[in-house]
Amino acid sequence: MTWNWLGWLMWILAIVFFCYVIHYIRVQQLMLVAKTKKAFSPKLFWRYVGLMVISLVWLGGMMYLTFFRQVDINNHQQTSITTKYSPLQLHNSSNDYYYVLASRSQNGKHPVVSYTYWANGNRYTTNSRYGSVADGDRLITLDASSLPWDKAKLKKENRATGKAFAAEMTVHYKNTALNGMGLRANRDAVTYTLLRVPSSEMVHEH
Repeated sequence: MTWNWLGWLMWILAIVFFCYVIHYIRVQQLMLVAKTKKAFSPKLFWRYVGLMVISLVWLGGMMYLTFFRQVDINNHQQTSITTKYSPLQLHNSSNDYYYVLASRSQNGKHPVVSYTYWANGNRYTTNSRYGSVADGDRLITLDASSLPWDKAKLKKENRATGKAFAAEMTVHYKNTALNGMGLRANRDAVTYTLLRVPSSEMVHEH
């Protein structure tokens, strides 16, 4: 059982409390008008403000935990990291041999939109936002440099495969109460694919 039940419970309670506050304010205002013929009471006003602040902070906190909390991949109490390495396989098209097929967009705003590669007898495609190609002397691309790669393992794969391999890193949310509050427990946070090729000539574009 994951801690996500805690997140669902907190979301339900936050929504119910918000609805209660709206209902409470409406009822109190109606009673105030009926009893005193006035539409404003300083005491009730500050009570409304206090309840609304609590309600909005609660909802805002749940929204932050669920939608906006950034992944701290170096916090091993909250996340775990696994990396899978696979040798790349050559593919050909019209006598043109390559390891990676880079697909470009037509509008030019984002030149490369995806990378396709072959490994373990299968075809894989990764979005360029979560993947990049390292060629020549570069072992890690600038986009991927912020991730905690095992450089010793990358160098070992580099030697073993002749500079042609895919390293797929997956950051996984652990089953903790904090992750559960954001409905993230036991889910993958991000998967990034680093494609290593001997040279840029081994990347075919279309």
